[in-house]
Amino acid sequence: MITAEKVYKTILDMQVKEREKLFTVIARKGFEKDSYSHEEVFGDIRESPFILREAAEYLEVAEITLRRWVQSGLIQFKKLGRNIVFDPDELKRVKKSKAKKG
Repeated sequence: MITAEKVYKTILDMQVKEREKLFTVIARKGFEKDSYSHEEVFGDIRESPFILREAAEYLEVAEITLRRWVQSGLIQFKKLGRNIVFDPDELKRVKKSKAKKG
């Protein structure tokens, strides 16, 4: 079985010129497009609800900002006991609209 550790060790054992070739190939093949759509980047987001901390991290805002959005009705949420949770589709929608504004 190939593991990350084995691959890393193999890379370290390569001559410098071969390592340079490897990273050149990775750079070319790994980033074939100049820009990616929102769906291509975030389309595989998980389907389970996000807690406030996770949602704030995903939206790249402070937790207090997200709490303000909740209080002002800018984002839909659910209460699960005492916790505020967010549907991934709602977070995608907000992230997408935030990207269009910025």
